Amino acid sequence: MAKARQDTCFDSAFHVDHNEALDRWDVIDHEGRVVGHCHDQGEAVGLAIREAQHFHSRGIDVLVCVEQSDGHYAMAWSSGV
Repeated sequence: MAKARQDTCFDSAFHVDHNEALDRWDVIDHEGRVVGHCHDQGEAVGLAIREAQHFHSRGIDVLVCVEQSDGHYAMAWSSGV
C-alpha cells in the first residue's frame, strides 16, 4: 500500500519503509522502486544514505527519510543542510 509523502525542495529522496508483511525495511527511491532491503533498520538507513550520497556526488540534492512507528517520516540525512 502506497503511503502519502510530503513534497520537498529536493530533487530526489530515498525512504526507508517498514515492510511488515516481509518483516524487513525497504529502501525506496523517488520513483517508488525498492532499491534494497535489510532486516535491520539501521542497516537500511545506511544503505539509503549511501545511495543518496551517490546521487549527491552527481550534483543532485537528495534527502533520506525513515518511516516512524506512527506512519510519519523523520529525516535521517540531507545533502542540503
